Amino acid sequence: MIRYTIYNNINLKKWDRCIQNSINSNFYAKSWYLNIICENWDALILNDYEAVMPIPFKKKLGIKYIYQPFFCQQLGLFSKNINLRVDRFINSIPKDFFHFKFNLNTHNTSSYSIRKNTNYVLFLDKNIEVLRANYSKSHLKNIKRAKNNKLCISLEPDCVEKFCLNKQNLAYGYMTKKQFDLEYSIIKKSLALGKGEIFSVKGKNGNCCSVFIIKEDNKLYLLSSYSNEYAKLNSAYFYLLDYIFSLEKFKGFIFDFEGSNLKGVAQRNKGFGAIPNYYHTVRQNMLQRCLNYLNI
Repeated sequence: MIRYTIYNNINLKKWDRCIQNSINSNFYAKSWYLNIICENWDALILNDYEAVMPIPFKKKLGIKYIYQPFFCQQLGLFSKNINLRVDRFINSIPKDFFHFKFNLNTHNTSSYSIRKNTNYVLFLDKNIEVLRANYSKSHLKNIKRAKNNKLCISLEPDCVEKFCLNKQNLAYGYMTKKQFDLEYSIIKKSLALGKGEIFSVKGKNGNCCSVFIIKEDNKLYLLSSYSNEYAKLNSAYFYLLDYIFSLEKFKGFIFDFEGSNLKGVAQRNKGFGAIPNYYHTVRQNMLQRCLNYLNI
């Protein structure tokens, strides 16, 4: 039986255990992360947490709707059983939600799909020399340029405040203050839990490029990054990711680039030898929900 469960009635220990043991487990659906990124979230739960689907929602003018939170690529259905029908859960969404649009995960398919999205991952299961053999010629040239220009890995990577300040200065106009504040909360909480790490490249005048990575199970998620003009001219980003891929402590991990549908970003990720995987966006508009509510 699938039941809709409000947040206060969710057993978070059972929830996280279900996510952890799912074949499609990811950190987006862990309770600690949902609590940061969602204004509100409830859930659809099968029996005694055999399968779960988080339901992040907002209210506007008294109307409830389900949305995809910022800094969250994939949600959807999580379970040990790959054969569960996602539409069965979507059809169990209460009718008082007049609209939904959210992303499923790579193991989910649905008749409500409106778009197929692309993500790239790199398996760090080989030594760095073998990984580099799959880099594009352009990426190898960029890494060589960074080394020739005396860039080095910073022994003092950015703290959360410095990372977010630099990101805000460089990404001003692309993100809202609310989104910058959310990013700060994610990084601060992740570092406190030992689930995050910041890596930085040192340039002439201090750190010029940094990435923030979330570590969960055997996966690394590239959640945020920045590069100033000096870093861009000297290919610091390519040099930094190559360094991360070479670390012995990450051997056997899967590196998730967090995108992208954008052609330029996709090509950059592919240039590291990353392979695509796909996830779907599902949607039902207000009219369709109203017709369902009226049983038409």
